[in-house]
Parts: sequence; C-alpha cells; structure tokens
Amino acid sequence: MPDPSTLISKVLPLCEPTQSEERRIAEVAKEAKALVDNYVARLDDVVDVVFGGSFAKGTWLPHHADIDIFVKIKPSVGVEKFEEMGRNIGSEALKNFGPKLRYSDHPYVEVFVNNVRVNVVPCYDVQQGKWQSAADRSPFHTHYISSHFDNEKRRQARLLKKFFKSVGIYGAEISTEGFSGYVSEVLVLRYSSFENVLRAAADWQERQIIAVSDYDSDFVKASNGPLIIIDPVDRRRNLGTAISPQSVAKFMLAARAFLEKPSLEFFKEGKSHRHGARKLLLPNVLVVEFSHEKKSPDIIWGQLKRSINAIAKQLELAHFEVLRSSCVTDERSSAALAFLLESITLPAYTKKKGPQIFRRKDTASFLSNRKKPLATWVDREMRVVMLIERKATDARKFVKSLLLNHRENSGISRDLIANKLQIYSGSDRKIKGLAKEAVGEVVSTEHLIFK
Repeated sequence: MPDPSTLISKVLPLCEPTQSEERRIAEVAKEAKALVDNYVARLDDVVDVVFGGSFAKGTWLPHHADIDIFVKIKPSVGVEKFEEMGRNIGSEALKNFGPKLRYSDHPYVEVFVNNVRVNVVPCYDVQQGKWQSAADRSPFHTHYISSHFDNEKRRQARLLKKFFKSVGIYGAEISTEGFSGYVSEVLVLRYSSFENVLRAAADWQERQIIAVSDYDSDFVKASNGPLIIIDPVDRRRNLGTAISPQSVAKFMLAARAFLEKPSLEFFKEGKSHRHGARKLLLPNVLVVEFSHEKKSPDIIWGQLKRSINAIAKQLELAHFEVLRSSCVTDERSSAALAFLLESITLPAYTKKKGPQIFRRKDTASFLSNRKKPLATWVDREMRVVMLIERKATDARKFVKSLLLNHRENSGISRDLIANKLQIYSGSDRKIKGLAKEAVGEVVSTEHLIFK
C-alpha cells in the first residue's frame, strides 16, 4: 500500500498547469481586462478594475481556469445604478464574445474568450468590513491569500481542489453545496498542507471551528451547521454556511478512506465512482421529468432543491417512505427528479391504532374521527384497531395529481415546470438522458468513500 506522502508527490505535477497553458490563460486575461479598462475609462463612478479569484491567486487547476475581473465602483452609487452597471459594463466591453447575464446576489456578465470563461463582476470600492454588496469581500480575499501563500501552498491548494473535484464536492454553488476555491485555500492556510487538511478532516467534530486568526466567540455560538469556517477578512462570516452537511460528511469519509488506502482514483475527474444494485432498486424509483424556462443556474437549482424537498415531504405524508432523492438539470431547459422509495405502491388499506379502552374519552374520540373503516376490532393490548382505506396507493399517480392539481399548496415552485411533464417508475421504461443521471445518484454507492 503506497504511503500518502509518496502518492501525493506523484499527484502534485498533475495539478500544475503547463507553461503553455499559463501563457494562454494570461493572454486571455490581459485581452479581456484591456477591453474592460478601455470601456470604463469613460465612467466616473468606476474606481478600478482588478483580477480576482483563483487566477489572481495562482491556484487554478489545469483545464479549469476561470478569470474573474472585478469592477470597483464608488460606494456612493445606489443599488439600482450599481446593478445596471454590473449588467452593462461586461456586456458592452466584451460584446464581441457573446456575453450572457448571470445572477448571484446581483447581476454579473459571463463570456468565453478562446474557450476560457471570463466573469465581469461589479463590487463596491469599500474599506474592509464596510461591505455594501456580496462581492465586496472578493478583492480582499485575493489580497489576503496572495500575501499569505507561497508557491508550495499554491500547489497544496490545487491538490486539495483536485481531491474535492474527484469526490464531487467542489464548488459553493447551490447545485453542489460543496467547498469553494477560497475555502480550499483557507483550509490549506490553516493546516499548512493537503495531507494535514485530510488528517484534520478525518477527526473533525460536530460544529468544528476552523479559523486562521482570532474570531468572535459570540458569533460562533450563534452559527449553525456542522462546520464553522471563519472568513479571515470578515470575522463575522461563516464560510461553512454554503457547505451542506452531506458534503462535509463526504469529505470526512473520503479523507479517512484516502489516508487508510491512498490511491490515484481520488484525483481522477470525470470518472464515475458509483456502483450499485440497479436492477433490484429500479422498480421502486420514481422519476419526474419536465422542461423549464431558461433561468440563472442559481435560481433554477434553488427551485429544484426546494421542490424536490416539498415533493418528498408530500410523499411521506401520504405514507410513501422516501429513502433518497436527487435532482439534475442541464441548466438550459430540462430537468429530472428521482426518488428511491421503499415501495412505489402501497396496500389498499392501512392500520390505525387507538388508545386503550380504559381511556374512555380518547377511545370515543378515536372512533368518532374515523369515517367508514373497512374493519374495526380490539387487539390483545386492549386497543381499538381499524383498517382505513388509503387515499393514495400509487406514487406515480399521487405525484402526478400533486403537480397538476395541487401544486399551489405543496411548497413546489409555481413556475418551475413549463411542460413535457413525465412521471414513471424505473420499471416502466428504459431510463436515459438526464433522468439516468438523477437515478444513478439514488441507486448507487460512492465507491471512493465506501470501499
């Protein structure tokens, strides 16, 4: 069995971009920034244009370079004009590259220059701590990491990002709810190396606190979640808020698995690490496919996750036990939900057990509140028992009725489903396309984590 340190030394070169790739990305960055600089030169409300993100910090992964360009705007500019500038600057400066409007907490512009993603993001030119928009911290993040990282720490951060990607928990987007690039860098700063991060993560405790400097103890006490990561540039911000409990748990288990049995598999992207008894489980998988309108990825993923939780809750209320659920979208027009149920159908009746007959009023109430039971008797515990006819026995029909006739009171996003609604089980037809991806997540085991 290879030693972790030995394997890490072999993997490190795989996380480093080649010199030719570095030159290509740098040229794209220079070209895009020059266009933005030229456009904002005429705008009195723009203070500066700076690079941010992993490109500026030198921690980007090969074949995964994104270039973030932050346009710093005077703090006196109102929110409405700020958002208008966020839409216009990138769109006009980079109009020859097919700009697309994206939304996070406020609008920004995305383009692809020579197949490299470039984001033009507005932020206010504020003093540290006097934040006016969600993006205001980003230039401070860039400066903080750049001033505390040397080349070795950059290599270690890249290694950790590669690990996160392979495990499927890289990125703070709502679609992933994982570890962002900045969180990866903060972890390396706190623990000094990739291996040390894994050794620490393997033993993290509930409500683990991670901080590279002093923090506000009152803020920590009020923070929720299994992982509390204090932002070095804002002591009252928990970077762990965007990380789901599942992602934290996956990382802890993956860290233990790697340290116990180091393998190159932990650094291979794009390879499926899922295995499962599909044939046995597929008959009890409920699939919901539909089309949706074109929306910002954050918006559509937010709607999907709220809706899948709402549907799962309604299924549980109807006595269908939901074991796992998953949602996917192509972020353009199609989405699929998958629910692994204990059973796709239920018996025509269910048993309701009342109080012991010694509790006279409660027994009378139990009997009076049930309409037309199929059968009633007293059991050996001296309780009244009834067989009640179920309202729903087929999960497919139940969800179809829910989505077509009762959506307004279900918690499901009203404007999520546009048309082309299809509801079926894994045994009704061959599963393909997006549905295959969603179903794969609920009928399989993470091979990397659970050997």
